[in-house]
Amino acid sequence: MHAMTASVLQMIRRAKSPLSKVEIAEELGVSLSAISVHVERLLKENLIEMSRIGVSSGGRKPKEYALNKDFGLIVSIELETTLVHIALTNFNCEVLCLTSSDIEITDGPDIVLTRIHEHVEQMLLDNDIDKASIKGIGIGIPGPVDFSMGIPISPPIMPGWDQYPIREFWAKYFDCPCYVDNDVNIMALGEHAKGLKFEVNNVIFIKIGSGIGSGIIYDGVLYRGSTGSAGDIGHFDIGSDVVCWCGNKGCLEASAGGKALISKGKERAIFHNSGYLLDILNSRGELSMEDIGAGLLQLDSSCVELVRESGALIGKVIASIVNFANPDLIVIGGRIAEFGDIFLAAIRQSVYQRSLPLATRNLIINKSSLGNMAGLIGGAFMTIDQIITQATDNQADTYF
Repeated sequence: MHAMTASVLQMIRRAKSPLSKVEIAEELGVSLSAISVHVERLLKENLIEMSRIGVSSGGRKPKEYALNKDFGLIVSIELETTLVHIALTNFNCEVLCLTSSDIEITDGPDIVLTRIHEHVEQMLLDNDIDKASIKGIGIGIPGPVDFSMGIPISPPIMPGWDQYPIREFWAKYFDCPCYVDNDVNIMALGEHAKGLKFEVNNVIFIKIGSGIGSGIIYDGVLYRGSTGSAGDIGHFDIGSDVVCWCGNKGCLEASAGGKALISKGKERAIFHNSGYLLDILNSRGELSMEDIGAGLLQLDSSCVELVRESGALIGKVIASIVNFANPDLIVIGGRIAEFGDIFLAAIRQSVYQRSLPLATRNLIINKSSLGNMAGLIGGAFMTIDQIITQATDNQADTYF
């Protein structure tokens, strides 16, 4: 693909709304006649489509162009420790079909990926979809990734996965590229690309589940760090004596993550006579994050206190990040983010108390608008973006 044609395609791809030829020409600093040639080429190849007629500023109303959502399909996969979510999307990251299944990530890559492949094949069969229409596969995993190689790097909760060639596994079954990244990174991409209703370039997505991590969008681009471990805020030292699974004391995750909430909930039930939590513990012998969330909806005092304490600790760490990085937006996602306003209010209060006024002057702290779809939508966006980026870099029709 010609470099300028690819640049036009990339610009249309990343735009929040359809673009006119005039807007593209002005942004790229190229004449309108030259841009017209590249737009027509992309139309001919069905990569873009005329989306709508724009508003006239005097003269003829301009045609506006967007990526052709029907150009092909993307398989997006989000891997958790005990669950896998699989979506089929179009080229606009719209989810067409979705399935989830129980897995055990500790079973190792061969067993887990084989099961996921079976689910993908069944999804295609059930929806009468030809493999040839799949243009790419995107996968998010709960651990550090060497993005350029598509391999996990010493993932602490994924025994047997270190440096496993995930891309090569999928190449055995599909004639299309595969991209692998950390799960929170793809959530950040999904939220930034498809979840926001306003334009911001510096976003930090905080995922709070059994563990705590973040994905960083800096100047509109995902920041992975030199070894793919950027954003691992779960191991920030908050000064507690709680021992983390990593062997250190004081990690945020060990005091404020989902496992910590459950542990503290059991303690409240047994030693502080929390009626709601004690009843559940006596009847089932265990607690879950869902139990704490349900108690929160009932305004059970112990659950409210637990969630507020967790939010305050997380907000303390976010405040340091805000002072250092000065983002436009903090997005809170993950299972605990579904706890709602009480949790979010505790985070906000802690952040604004501990951050410098200048750093929070324009700061917005919101819950993820995509919810549990952020990772799947982000995986699709990452894949499409990489396909187009590589076509730009190669100046060849490598994937088209």
